[in-house]
Amino acid sequence: MAKRRNDAGQTLAVVAVSIVVILGFLGLGLDVGYMRSMRRRVQLAADAAAIAGATELPYCSTSNCSALTTAAQSALTENGFTSSTLITGTSSCSNLSGLTIIVNNPPLCAGSTSVDPNYKNPNYVEVVVSQVEPTVFAHALGVNNATIVARSEAALPGGGNVLYALDQTDPNSLSLFIGIVNSNGGVVVESNSSSALDCSIGLFSAPYIGVVGKAGGFFCGFPEAQPTTGIQDPTPQDPLAYLQPALISGAPSPTACVANGSGPNYLGSTTQLVLTSGTHTLSPGTYCGGISISNSAKVTLNPGIYTLSSSGTSTGGLSIDTGATVTGNGVGFYNYGPIGGVNFTANIFGGAVSLTAPNATNCSGCATAWQGILFFQADGDTTASTVFGSTALNVQLTGISYFPTATVNYALDFGVAYNELVAKQIRMGLTVAGNEVDTHFYNNFTSLANGNPIKATGGALVE
Repeated sequence: MAKRRNDAGQTLAVVAVSIVVILGFLGLGLDVGYMRSMRRRVQLAADAAAIAGATELPYCSTSNCSALTTAAQSALTENGFTSSTLITGTSSCSNLSGLTIIVNNPPLCAGSTSVDPNYKNPNYVEVVVSQVEPTVFAHALGVNNATIVARSEAALPGGGNVLYALDQTDPNSLSLFIGIVNSNGGVVVESNSSSALDCSIGLFSAPYIGVVGKAGGFFCGFPEAQPTTGIQDPTPQDPLAYLQPALISGAPSPTACVANGSGPNYLGSTTQLVLTSGTHTLSPGTYCGGISISNSAKVTLNPGIYTLSSSGTSTGGLSIDTGATVTGNGVGFYNYGPIGGVNFTANIFGGAVSLTAPNATNCSGCATAWQGILFFQADGDTTASTVFGSTALNVQLTGISYFPTATVNYALDFGVAYNELVAKQIRMGLTVAGNEVDTHFYNNFTSLANGNPIKATGGALVE
């Protein structure tokens, strides 16, 4: 009997110990489940913060700008994580304490491109969120809390678009006949045609190529990203339409000239200003017959906005023969029309052209809307234009070309800080004076106070 009583006592002890162990595992399981739930919450908050930061990229002219970091931290707060400590521009992304948000533009935490392909790329925003959570049952085992860390990266869709073909129905809305296009930013073709993007022979390299319709071609390679066809129409369809009222109001009036005027600035004439020789200095104002510069003329353009309107039926716009020498730093051209385009013609007899759009430094008197805009052709002028920059022909153009209702023949193989093109229809792959002029698009907008005038509609997660 005594032996059975001792066995019964041992069973009770084993059950008691087992219950403690089971409760311990249950408690640990609850702690682990809670931490996993919090991990998801922190990751979602980090994702939201990265997207919010990336949305501000077009408005930033420097890394980790205040608008970007404020947006990221606000997104964290809106997701229930308040009073966070903000750290920016750091590669020390571990051993964090309390609620901390790291915002890096460009990403720095990975330490190298072999770990993070977006390392030090200014088109991306990196967010790391660290949150310390207390344990409940694990506390009995000496584990008082656990640190939860989540990381996210976001960018503007396509890395920031720099090329838009606006025509909604045209076949070959964007075409490359023979040559190379290499773009640091994304490309958008809005035509719904079955041949909206036509690349015959060449290479078309861009981080993103979006086409509402379809893409076709003969021998064309896409080394970076294949065209994404069947995309939705962008909203807005014209990414620079919002600027038009400010561009127009910030330019000299198209009718502010007087017949037979004279003076060192050549203003006031109702006929086209034609310069074929000699040395000249032009100042901003309204040129009612447009401007034509050719042959051996040497022309300096003072900073400001030049309004070009047409006279009669055969003049207007801007024509530069690349045999001439033309220099303008901080200049923008408002081609009011209603006829006349912007045209560069080739001349093998030398000359040089260097035009740079306004920014806060080179044109203090220019309206803010004109920062970055080199050419703007009004909606009422549908005249086609030829815009090219070439190392071989010593033509350098820095700025954005905006022709919302016109066709543009475009090429630029001269390295510049930035160039963009928004036009109704775009033709690339030019041979000028026997020289093939390929096209490169650059997107370094640090010289512009408000960054890239083409504003994306929101960020997208990339990691």
